Amino acid sequence: MVTNYVVILPTLRDHSIQIKVIKIPLHLSTFTPYKIIFNNPPEIAMDQTEEDMKFAGFLGIFNQSFKTIFSWKKIFAQITLAFILPLTIIFIIQITISHHFFWKIDNNTIPYHASDSREATATEWLYYALFTIAYFILLTVFSILATAAVVFTIASIYTGREVGFRNAIKVIPKVCKRLCITFIFIYIAQFIFDVIGTFAMAIPRIIFGYSVLSVLIIFIILSLYIYGFLYLSVVCQLASVVTVLENIHGFKALKKGKDLANGKKKVGMRIAFVLYGILVGLNVVYILFVEYGHEVYRLALIWRVMIGILCGILLLMLFLLFIVTQTVLYLVCKSYHREAIDKLSLSTFLGAYMGETVVYPRSGEEIQLGRDQPPSEQV
Repeated sequence: MVTNYVVILPTLRDHSIQIKVIKIPLHLSTFTPYKIIFNNPPEIAMDQTEEDMKFAGFLGIFNQSFKTIFSWKKIFAQITLAFILPLTIIFIIQITISHHFFWKIDNNTIPYHASDSREATATEWLYYALFTIAYFILLTVFSILATAAVVFTIASIYTGREVGFRNAIKVIPKVCKRLCITFIFIYIAQFIFDVIGTFAMAIPRIIFGYSVLSVLIIFIILSLYIYGFLYLSVVCQLASVVTVLENIHGFKALKKGKDLANGKKKVGMRIAFVLYGILVGLNVVYILFVEYGHEVYRLALIWRVMIGILCGILLLMLFLLFIVTQTVLYLVCKSYHREAIDKLSLSTFLGAYMGETVVYPRSGEEIQLGRDQPPSEQV
């Protein structure tokens, strides 16, 4: 004997109702009663349909990202405090220590005093190298934690699943290893890109010295480098989302991210340009008004502390926005390439993270109400 499980799911395009009948043996069904599952309609979970998201542009992605954050303030606040706040603190500590090392030990003070300038010792360089290694390890760890939690949360909202901080926490151990592998490939790709860019900008100076022609060529190469960096960042961000929501990771995730970026490359690069521009701006403000606010602008300690806190809060919000926008961009790219996101399949995939039993329907057991069906499929 078998027991029927009925799953009712709204579809994306025409808002018809999709019914899946799942049959399982009676001895398995005795542990769980009959149940009918109603998922939230697409416009409640995410207020754009798949067709709308397909044509979402620069402003549309930002609009959907902000709406998602403000509609689910509690869960995103919890994720931010748990994972993104430590990430922000680590980032600020790195800025502070790095600039103290390079400006006050190795090169100059502000204002410049030749008598204060000295070369860093081998021990100081060793300490700085160890600090840099520790920084990248901690940065990677909290980036993985934040990415897993935010991406899973947005996917749960999209599919109408239960959204909660505990659920997001449960996902992290399941995707941690896969995300770590993907991040290693991302670091390798960025390292290779940086090495190529550095050599490309060094060649004109070696050949032409400090001439006007050399400066012009370096400026052109730098422009191409920025363009390439923005494109690579979009691919890497999409690869991170792919690793969480699809069953691939590492190099395959990067390749999938590259394929998804095609067609929405300019939109993704504009988003990355704005976010990285804000990041650089906050970095500069922190260095000028917090690190060297007393030496340059004669700011009192209280003002430097207040500016530092403001920069920290803005960085906190920016890092959250980075992950949310890259997840929304992933959904937009999937819709653009007509890779329909089956809400039931995605919900089942997310359910596997939560340890739920996954039972797949047999072929031909799917019925969709509101559409013309062949006689054999009508109920």
